[in-house]
Amino acid sequence: MMRNRKLQVVFFLGIVFCGAGLASNSPQAKPNLPQVRKGIELFESELNQSLTQAFGGPYETLDRARGAYLPGYGVVFTFEVSLTPLQRLGPFSSPPAPKSEQAEREDETRRHDKAKSVAEDVLGNYSQALADLPSEESVTIVIYTVAAHPSKVDRSTIVISADKKLLDARLGRSLDQAHFVQKLSVTEY
Repeated sequence: MMRNRKLQVVFFLGIVFCGAGLASNSPQAKPNLPQVRKGIELFESELNQSLTQAFGGPYETLDRARGAYLPGYGVVFTFEVSLTPLQRLGPFSSPPAPKSEQAEREDETRRHDKAKSVAEDVLGNYSQALADLPSEESVTIVIYTVAAHPSKVDRSTIVISADKKLLDARLGRSLDQAHFVQKLSVTEY
């Protein structure tokens, strides 16, 4: 009788754990793709506007920000920024003013940090456009930077990522922007 009871308990636990495993492997709720697309377009627009304001003049983004939805992951946005000023060379343009190499590097570092800051600000303040993403997905911004020098071209990549739950906490005002930025996943190489 006791052995039969143990067998029933083991059988019951097996069903519970197998059911839990099947439930965790079940397909997640699919987002409304037309709504996600509209959200991506709105977020792209805000990101591009913020980049234009931050990098006007001789420093330009080399391409508009673009986003793509990756099922099971979330949304990824990319853009590229020039860290060196564009030089308008022509018969009527004045020659560029000479700068020390150290001053140029400091300017590049400031623009690098500005690109990162713009992405963090837009991610924290305008991600409501991506409200239709499932809660287990993420939003990532990939920033490519390029600095042209006479003898070489320096390139770097900044990857800023936040899961949907973190974005919802920021939008729900349970996190201020400073704490939000601290919780972002940032990788630079």
